[in-house]
Amino acid sequence: MGTLFIISGHGFFATGMKSTIELIAGKQDNVYYVDFTVDDNDTTLKEKIVNIIEESKCKQTLLICDLLGGTPFKVMAEIANDKDNMEVVVGCNVGSIIEGILTMGDLSIREVAEQLVNTSKNSTLRFEKIAAEESIECDLYEDGI
Repeated sequence: MGTLFIISGHGFFATGMKSTIELIAGKQDNVYYVDFTVDDNDTTLKEKIVNIIEESKCKQTLLICDLLGGTPFKVMAEIANDKDNMEVVVGCNVGSIIEGILTMGDLSIREVAEQLVNTSKNSTLRFEKIAAEESIECDLYEDGI
């Protein structure tokens, strides 16, 4: 039944990602957002994530979190560690997540995870400034939201 995506992170990282992803790509089936707030601990976060997985009919699960070594990462790593149908990816940007959700097709969960990592790496750049006397092409900015 496809791939389940669960996005989590500190504070309201997950619901912030939800807002951005749904603005750009619309509401997506099988994508869930779990915030890790001050009212949570590792046990409550794990319960939330496990409940989503258990209720899902998806064959594979990609767990995505904000920071390496943080509680969301540790919980997701614990959940996925001994399961062949689960992967954890940390530190992705919104563009890579959207691309993964929209283009995963028949990829294995490992391939989806690798795609997210590679897309994040390839889309993280420093803007090269141009001299003030050079003109900026107007069409450079036309497709933005």
